[in-house]
Amino acid sequence: MLPSLVAQADPSVSLAGFLAMFAGALVALAVLLAIAVPVLRALGAEVLRGGDLALGFAATVGMWTVGYAAMMRPGLLAGEALFALTLSAPAVMGWLAARRGDATPWKVGAVSATVNLLVVGSLFSRDAGDVWREGLLWIGGLYGASIALSVFGGWIALRGGCVRWAQRRSDPVNLFATVSAITVFLLLITGGLVTGLEEGLAVPDWPNTFGHNMLLYPISEMKGGVYYEHVHRLFGTLVGLTTLVLAALAWANRSPAAIRWGATALLAAVTLQGLMGGMRVTGAITLSQASEDLAPSIAFAVLHGVFGQAVFAGLCALAVFSCPVWRESRAAVGRVASNPAVALLVILLVQLVLGALYRHLQIPSPDGGAPAQPKWAMHAHLMWSVVALAACVWVGIKAMRAGSRELRRAGAALHGLVTLQLVLGFLALVWVLMRDSAAIPLLEVVFTTAHQATGALLLACAAMAWAWFFTVPAERESDRAAMRRA
Repeated sequence: MLPSLVAQADPSVSLAGFLAMFAGALVALAVLLAIAVPVLRALGAEVLRGGDLALGFAATVGMWTVGYAAMMRPGLLAGEALFALTLSAPAVMGWLAARRGDATPWKVGAVSATVNLLVVGSLFSRDAGDVWREGLLWIGGLYGASIALSVFGGWIALRGGCVRWAQRRSDPVNLFATVSAITVFLLLITGGLVTGLEEGLAVPDWPNTFGHNMLLYPISEMKGGVYYEHVHRLFGTLVGLTTLVLAALAWANRSPAAIRWGATALLAAVTLQGLMGGMRVTGAITLSQASEDLAPSIAFAVLHGVFGQAVFAGLCALAVFSCPVWRESRAAVGRVASNPAVALLVILLVQLVLGALYRHLQIPSPDGGAPAQPKWAMHAHLMWSVVALAACVWVGIKAMRAGSRELRRAGAALHGLVTLQLVLGFLALVWVLMRDSAAIPLLEVVFTTAHQATGALLLACAAMAWAWFFTVPAERESDRAAMRRA
C-alpha cells in the first residue's frame, strides 16, 4: 500500500534542513557562474569557441561510456578492445571539429583532458613513493594523448584535400545542450543498472565513498555493486559540471532570456537531483559510514528516479528551443495552436511515478526468496499504460499531420518508442514475476533497465514534440469555417 512509502521515509532529514542544504548549493553555484561567465566572455571566439567545449565534453562522455562497459569485465579480449576503443573518442571528435568548422581539433582534445581530470585522481597508486610525481605524469600523459588523438582525427578529416562541410548554422548553446542531454541519458542508464542490480546502498556514505573523496576513490577498489553505485555518482558529477558549463555558456553568449534562465533552472534541478540521490543513501546530513547514523530513504529513492527523467526531458526541450530552426519557425507564426503534448507529458509523468513506486517498494524476502511485489503499484502501472498508449498514438498522429518536418519526425518517434516500450515492459514484467530467489537474473536487469531507459526517451520525445508544437500556427476562424462547410 502507498502508506508503506511514508512509513519507510526517513524522519531524520527535516524539510528545513534539506532546503537549507539546497539553498547553500545554489549560492555556491551562483558564485561559480559569476566566475565562469566573465571568463568565457574574456576568452571569446578567438581562444575558446562553444564548439570546442561541446565536442570536448562529448569526447569525454564517449570515453567514460566505453570505459564503463570495459570495467564490467566482459572478458579479457572484449575488455581490452573496449579500453582501446576509448582512445577513438577524442579522434572522432577531432574529426568532427575539422569537418564542421566551428571547433579546433587540438582545443577539443584539451577540453576533453580537462574534464577527465575529474577521475584522473582515482587512477594512480597511493602506494608510490612520490604521489605528486606520478600524478603529474598521469596529467601530462592525459593532455598529451588527448590533444594528439584529436589532432590526428582532424588530420584524417582534411587529408588529401578533403573539403570541409559547409559551416552549419549551429548555435553553440544548442550543441552543448544536446551533449548535456546525452550525458544525462547515460546517467539514467547507470542509475537504472544500480536499481536493477539492487545495489543502491552498496556505498553507505555520501558525498564520500567509504570515507574517500569521491573523485579520489581508487579504481582498484571499485568491484561488484560498489563499482556500479560509485560510477553512477561519477556520472552525476560529470552531469553537474556539464550543466554548469551549459548555463555559463548561455549567459556568456547572451542567448535569449528564456534560454539563459531555462539553462540556469536546469542547473538548479540537477543540483536538487544530486542532493536527493545523496539523501536516498544516507537519509541524513552526515559523513558517517556507521549504520546507526544512516537511514536510507525510500521516499527520496522514488523522487530521485522520477525527477532525473524530468530533468532529461527538460534538457531535450531546451535543445529544441535553442535550435536556430525552431527560432526561425517560431518567429514566422503569430498565435500558436493548442499544444496537445501538454496532456501527454502529464500522463507520462503519472506513469513514471507508478513505475518508480513499483520498483522501489519491493520488499526483500527474509528467507532468501524473491522480493515481495507491491501488487497495487504493478496493477496501476499496467492499467495506466493503456492511457499512456492512447495518448502517445493521439499526439503522434497530431504531430505527423502538423506539416512541420520536425513534428512529423517527433510523431513517428512517439509511435516507435511507445511500441518498443510496451514490448520491453512485458518482457521486464515476465522476468520479474518468474524470479524465485534473491539472485537477480541477468535478463531481468537487462529488460528492466532497457524499459526504464526507453521510458526516459519517450518522455523526452514528448517534451520535444511539445516544444515543436509552438511553431504550429493557430487556425484562423475563416479556415475553420471553410472546413466545417466542406
